[in-house]
Amino acid sequence: MLLIEEGAMPSVLGLMERREARARQELESWTEVLEQAQVEVNAARERVERARVGREELVLVLAEESAVNTPVSVPSGGEVTAAGGSGGSGAGYAERPPVWRSGMGEEVLSGVYREVFAAVVAASGPVSGVELTRMVGRDAEIKNEVEKIRHRAYALEKRGWLVREKDGRFTLVSGAVGRDASPAGAGRRRPSGATA
Repeated sequence: MLLIEEGAMPSVLGLMERREARARQELESWTEVLEQAQVEVNAARERVERARVGREELVLVLAEESAVNTPVSVPSGGEVTAAGGSGGSGAGYAERPPVWRSGMGEEVLSGVYREVFAAVVAASGPVSGVELTRMVGRDAEIKNEVEKIRHRAYALEKRGWLVREKDGRFTLVSGAVGRDASPAGAGRRRPSGATA
């Protein structure tokens, strides 16, 4: 009887080795599927990001075209009105900053644009997108949050409110700017009719 048990041991050990080999093959197969899925997830994430950036750029271009083709007047109360109404570009996009003109102050800016501009005004020098994100109270560890704030700063730059340095940091146009004051000086985006 002892001989039968000894003879049976190698076959049980062999069964366990085969079972381990099958489990290892299954693990390798699922690992390969997981890696392929991760590649697809990364590609989809990149497509979403490209679409988001493209949409925001299109909205910015359309807003700039609207600003060029639609006269903006500044009533004595400081509110910006455009001939032809709100433009109907959507609730989130109707708040784009106007092109800076002589006599305009930060009171014509709204929402995050005003926050970003005020943060640059409060800064002791040029600030990066990450620094601006922190200054307006957003989480600078989240790339999307930084990109949202940087996008607002780009819009303010294109509208003449800010200047972007060669290193990508933002600063005010040359001259003094304070709360409810308008950008003054010889900034590169200063309207041609403005005085220093």
